[in-house]
Amino acid sequence: MFNSRFSSEISTIRNHQRRFYKFTSKSVIFSVKGNSGYAMVGLADEIGFFNIDHWVFIDKEGKTGVNELNQVIVETSTPGILEEDKFHKFCLTWYGSKIELSKFGESELIFTKEITKHNLKYVTFFGCNQKNTLQWKLLLPPRIERPVLKPIIGGKLYWVPYDGKLPYGAVIGGYENEFLYIMRAPHEGSLTPGKFVPSMKSGFIGWEGHSQLKTVFEILCGHDCVWVPTKKSVIPAGAIAAGFTDYEGETMYIGRVKQNGHIIPGKVAPTRCACYFTYSDKEAYESYYEILVGPHSNPRCTNTLEPPFKEKYEFYKEKYKCDENFYI
Repeated sequence: MFNSRFSSEISTIRNHQRRFYKFTSKSVIFSVKGNSGYAMVGLADEIGFFNIDHWVFIDKEGKTGVNELNQVIVETSTPGILEEDKFHKFCLTWYGSKIELSKFGESELIFTKEITKHNLKYVTFFGCNQKNTLQWKLLLPPRIERPVLKPIIGGKLYWVPYDGKLPYGAVIGGYENEFLYIMRAPHEGSLTPGKFVPSMKSGFIGWEGHSQLKTVFEILCGHDCVWVPTKKSVIPAGAIAAGFTDYEGETMYIGRVKQNGHIIPGKVAPTRCACYFTYSDKEAYESYYEILVGPHSNPRCTNTLEPPFKEKYEFYKEKYKCDENFYI
């Protein structure tokens, strides 16, 4: 949706080079005047003359309508709608499966018709059979630059041991009937990220197809982080390392997935090519997911285990010394 627009004026002659404009709002407002011919507006899903499957013609032998895949699918009588000395202003929309044209400011439509293609976003303007040029005024969407992320002052991520209360600044990782938070816990030689469910005062991690309940864990706090879409083993630069696997100490990251209307945080081990999470007392996985990233951290991204995590796991083993079956 565009908040502001700017106007552009163009002239078209027969066989002129066609220029395409991108309209993601699925609508365009334009004015046109000319004589001895008719105006054409082409709609396409990609730039290129041969990608134009829909043509809106205005005042072709006194008629206005739509040509779809070289067949006229709708036309209506509109004598005098195109004049040499007067601009006429139109509004063309193609929401959903309908294309509609109206005179700007008038409630009555010139035509409305179902169309087969829905992903139309490129528009071109030209004229046919006219002796002189057609003149157009286009209300175009402005160029919007991609916003630049600025470093957040403070809010760096840190882990807090769970003591029965949700710590201040805990990172919300998802939603499943209530907000879910990001936790990590030791398990069979690993340090594994998962989800914390406040109403149960417990954390849950996925392991070998099952959901493992945890009562001793840490919760991630801070706010200098963003979720980045990714897939399989693609780990973006700056992804937050949250633990390590029980095999070869591979770094694990924090991911989250959409599941039946819920958003569930889980673990990402790059060699597993997916985000693993717990849902309905089982472990599941998705190949397409979001991963937690520190946008202004070191631009390099590796899958090697950082020393602090090894030290942290040694701390866990020493503090909660027992056999491996303790880590349920």
